Amino acid sequence: MNFIRIIAVGIVILIQLVAVESVQAEEPQLVGEAAILIDAESGQVLYQKNAHKPMYPASTTKILTALVALEQGELDDVITVSENAVKTKGSAIWLKEGEQLTLEDMLYALMLNSANDAAVAIAEHFAGTVEQFSLQMNETARRLGAKNTHFTNPHGLPDEEHYTTAYDLAVITRYAMQNKNFARIVNTKTKTIKRGDPEDFKLLINHNRLLWKYRYAIGVKTGYTTKARQCIVAAARRDNRELIAVVLKTEGINIWTDAIRLLDYGFNNFKKQKVIGKGEIINRTEVKYVKEKIPLVSSKDVYYNFPVDHRPDLKRKVKLAAEPAAPLEKNAILGQLLIYDGSRQIAAVELLSGQKVERPLNTYWWYRAVPVLIILLAAVFILRVLWKIKTKKIRIRRRR
Repeated sequence: MNFIRIIAVGIVILIQLVAVESVQAEEPQLVGEAAILIDAESGQVLYQKNAHKPMYPASTTKILTALVALEQGELDDVITVSENAVKTKGSAIWLKEGEQLTLEDMLYALMLNSANDAAVAIAEHFAGTVEQFSLQMNETARRLGAKNTHFTNPHGLPDEEHYTTAYDLAVITRYAMQNKNFARIVNTKTKTIKRGDPEDFKLLINHNRLLWKYRYAIGVKTGYTTKARQCIVAAARRDNRELIAVVLKTEGINIWTDAIRLLDYGFNNFKKQKVIGKGEIINRTEVKYVKEKIPLVSSKDVYYNFPVDHRPDLKRKVKLAAEPAAPLEKNAILGQLLIYDGSRQIAAVELLSGQKVERPLNTYWWYRAVPVLIILLAAVFILRVLWKIKTKKIRIRRRR
């Protein structure tokens, strides 16, 4: 009987463990209409819901505004406020016409207090007009791979032609977070900026309450309009992993719960594994004109997030662009390494030449032609000498 009881208890425990694992692996239930979760390092998508559906972004637009400004300017650039900027509707720090602030303080106002007047001031400083700055924003979005984004302003106030997707916002934010100044600003809870009038609004408190609510949060931006509803782009770092979550068109406090569910889902249900190392020798390949094979090495470290209960079946496939030929510089791009988990491709990395290769002189056509040329020149010289000797004898005979 004891033996049967032990087996029964074991079965119950096993069932419970399986049930726990299945609950952990279950995708989060979100209120938001569109959402995505990506790994910030690799861009790997861990979760998506209507991720490519065009949506109104509200003030999450300002992520791209800040990025474009940081790429063009310096933090100590002085921005002069126009009448047009002062008249901008919505959230503001109540800038005054002719007032001057540094770009850094403008960016704090933009990203912490979500100041629309600061957004317009920044746009006009770098492009002259909001319309021209919007073109720069769209060009930057396309360059980063955000192909379904079209912005008409730098602040996100409603416009039928102002839209993006959860995926595009994740792509833009992933790139922006690589900018140290951007990452520092969006991770700031409060900031006092410098303004000329002591009575002016100076103390900025970040609208992104996730910085207080979620211990791993490191940014980045919230947004709200009546059409866009509650929106958030959230970044968090835990256990040497950084994730970016985007939730669009959610309601009320779900802006926080949706984001936290997404981030917890990513951290708890996936493990990051290194699948290839930078400089790792993957294979060796022949090189035209030389006898020895050279090593093919990986151009970078590649990590992948696997479900915690998944045992990956990693396979590799080398694809060379063409047969490499000497001379060849070290780290020349020769092809790709495709990495598979079973039959599913999970990564691709450039393969580089592991060493410099010189081409032997005797493989050049002109080098091989040298002996022939020498023989021909020698033959011409000999014939010319013989011809001179012969003509000299003829002259001597005629004199006699």
